[in-house]
Amino acid sequence: MCNRIIYGFSVTLALLFFLSPAKAQNTSNEGTEFYAAFPSHVAANINGIRPLANYSIFITGKEASTGIVTVGAFSQRFNLAQPNTVIEIRVPRADAYIDNFESNRVLSNRAIRVLVDAGKPKVVVYGHIFAGARSAASLILPKDALGQQYFSMNYTSGNTLDGGLNHIVVIASEPDTKIFFKRNGVDLIAGGVVLPKVGDVYEYLSDQDLTGVSVSVDPATSACKKFAMFSGTTNSSITTATGCTGTVSSDPLYQQNYPIESWGKTYGFVPFSSKSPSGASVRTQGNYIRVVAKENNTPVQFNGAVVTTLNAGQFYQTIAPTNTPTYISSTKSIAVAQYSLTQSCAGGGVSDPDMVILNPIEYNIKNITVYSSNKEAISENYVNVLIKTSATSSFRVNGALPRGTFTALTGSPDLSYLQLNLNQYPTQIFNLSAADGFNAIAYGFGDVESYAYSAGTNLASNQSASAETTDTREVINAACSGQPFNLKVTLTSPVLSLSWQFEPGGPVEEQAISTSVPVVRNGTTYYDYYFPRTISYQTAGQKNIKVVAKYPSIGGCALAEQQIDLILDVYDPPISKFKTSANLCAVTNIQFTDESLANGNPITTWAWDFGDGKTSKEQNPLHSYAAPGTYIAKLLVKNSTSCDAAEFTQTIIINSVPVPSFALSKPGCNNTNITLTDNSTIESGTIVKWSWDFGDGTKEERTNNQPFDHKYAKGGNFQVSLTVTSSNGCETTLIQTANVSTPFLEAGQDIIMIRGGAVTFNVNATGTNLQYKWSPSTGLDRDNIKNPVASPTEDTRYTLTITSEEGCVVSDDILVTIVDKPIIPNTFTPNGDGVNDVWKIKYLDTYPDVRVDIFNRFGVRVYASIGYSRPWNGTLNGSDLPVGTYYYLIDPKLGIPAYSGWVTILK
Repeated sequence: MCNRIIYGFSVTLALLFFLSPAKAQNTSNEGTEFYAAFPSHVAANINGIRPLANYSIFITGKEASTGIVTVGAFSQRFNLAQPNTVIEIRVPRADAYIDNFESNRVLSNRAIRVLVDAGKPKVVVYGHIFAGARSAASLILPKDALGQQYFSMNYTSGNTLDGGLNHIVVIASEPDTKIFFKRNGVDLIAGGVVLPKVGDVYEYLSDQDLTGVSVSVDPATSACKKFAMFSGTTNSSITTATGCTGTVSSDPLYQQNYPIESWGKTYGFVPFSSKSPSGASVRTQGNYIRVVAKENNTPVQFNGAVVTTLNAGQFYQTIAPTNTPTYISSTKSIAVAQYSLTQSCAGGGVSDPDMVILNPIEYNIKNITVYSSNKEAISENYVNVLIKTSATSSFRVNGALPRGTFTALTGSPDLSYLQLNLNQYPTQIFNLSAADGFNAIAYGFGDVESYAYSAGTNLASNQSASAETTDTREVINAACSGQPFNLKVTLTSPVLSLSWQFEPGGPVEEQAISTSVPVVRNGTTYYDYYFPRTISYQTAGQKNIKVVAKYPSIGGCALAEQQIDLILDVYDPPISKFKTSANLCAVTNIQFTDESLANGNPITTWAWDFGDGKTSKEQNPLHSYAAPGTYIAKLLVKNSTSCDAAEFTQTIIINSVPVPSFALSKPGCNNTNITLTDNSTIESGTIVKWSWDFGDGTKEERTNNQPFDHKYAKGGNFQVSLTVTSSNGCETTLIQTANVSTPFLEAGQDIIMIRGGAVTFNVNATGTNLQYKWSPSTGLDRDNIKNPVASPTEDTRYTLTITSEEGCVVSDDILVTIVDKPIIPNTFTPNGDGVNDVWKIKYLDTYPDVRVDIFNRFGVRVYASIGYSRPWNGTLNGSDLPVGTYYYLIDPKLGIPAYSGWVTILK
């Protein structure tokens, strides 16, 4: 028999208000029991074939866990072997699908149930409907997060060739649950619907837009019971007034609804990405936004401006889709959804209709794992993240900084958003974490395909047990071993007493309640009860806390008492630890590598203090110390439960780095030794290695700093690097340019000239401030210039030597051969065939002042020139002369006899 400890409990109105936060109790979307539905949909028509949709459950979690998925006759166990991974369970269509003809009646055992094994950690569940040209997905809420009243979120249906209907699907999580469907206070189903057994399902179909329909338990018979609700359409097109081109595609819409306790007053609308993974502009039209109210006179503001005022069950939709990030707010709780457009109306790229219900900014998460699906033919995957601007630097994707940039939210710069392209990662599984809470939606697009779902959230619950921190009263979903916390139950009816049991088989502690004070939050009346002392667990593990509430009377409940369970994960604090790279040198990047142990709960923040006044929040930072010395480096890590680890410290001895220096001797000529002299120094320690790279493909490693020579095979600018390494492994590199000069010289081709003639050399030479010297100087007008005039009287080989400013010397020679007279041909054929077209007289160009005259047979001069650099081409004044014999007179103008004779033009 359990031991019982009795407590009296009495509070005043003021104390109760002090203890209760100004928002409903938070429950994570992690859980141990889930219910999902596979509602009706219209199959796509693909070339006359209508593929039937399938349904998959995706399970993830921050810890390994096991359990079972059941529906109808189907049962399959799951084993989440590794944390932050995802497993898929394909649910048989025959066991789960709700056909149109099965609507508007109770279907027994049609709910898809996910149940975690007793004592195993909580998991997160997503549901995905997929088939050819059909795709829709939703976050699945745990039983603890279900509620007693919802307002439906849908869209226009039947606006396609295939038709379509709106649907609302409800699932009983407790037996004998009676549910009313009402629009504007009028029953849509007379007398309501009774679901006799757990897992019973009822699908309501309508050709009307059901957005704003209230779905709630009967307060007379089911006031303490919760149920799950899904809404959407069997098929919809989401179009624009103008701008649609081509075939109008359609898709079913599918989302699990949040109970009204989980609605909020502030939301951040972040459009679906208008950039494809390749960077192209796509989906430029934007998204529609819908806002639903649960109370009369609910003002709705977009970026601070009132756009409408709604009554309970009414909704507002933006007149046109928008691509502008928007801060949406109200003084009363609202629900918000965003919608993607039909592909032909989206403004380019791939798209398809989809709906996702957004989470309020108030209800956020710090750590979640999502699955980026490629079903069905999804080619682009994204996640949108909304977070406090001050916390953006802590956001991580799979433990690393995201490959994207945060942008301040229009209307609320304290918040920032990220549209992250997931296709740039080599995985489909993404763990998202941050030091502060964030909201996120995962979504994807393909050719007339889409999906979108909330990545995770904290949810308000109207009947629940919870743990809170002792100082800030922040609700926690996990605790640290040895950490005191408060326990609270939130109920919707007053109780006579509470029984608390903190572990199975442990003592039961009774708490008598003498006063119950109602508190109204978001239009719902609550009763908050705290256990009168703090609780702490000294060992890690999953803790099952059971609270039994005994009521004076329970409207609509068959039991005289109600059991509320709280599964609380208790973790040992993380253990801070790190290591550094091997060589610790000043002014050199040192890799600090986190080796902290998470102890089952992912680490979310890293606080580094390097001991030199510099800090970092990165997980594995690089840091450089400006000066050698001894430093105390510290690391403090924290997990999502805010458990502080003991600070880890390490003494870091930073060694001096050598200062490289070297000199190059001159001249810097190729094929000439250049002397390299090391002048490197080090403040403390010794240099033990000199690594040289001469920039010409050769390297040399030396163990001393004695001067040495290096010879370059050719000239040019070479980057010479010296890396000096100290006995502590510190090294530094210096690079200098070696200007290796290679003067170039080409004296020219050998020359044949007529005795008594003269020729000017045509030398090609390059270099710096070159000096010239010809040898022999006989027959030259000068012997110290680049191109002298040569007029030797006999065959002579001249040698030219050039010397550069750097002292580099190069020589080349040229032979001048003397002939006694020019070689004068007596025919040529100026017919334009490129062969013998001009009267070319060899060596005549060595007579620079020669006079050439040509006459026809009548003694008329037809050609005359001084010098003969351009041979005669058989024309007179540009006109061809006739075939025939012509007579020439060539006077060298050197006091020697002239040459005369005849030449014949042939054709």
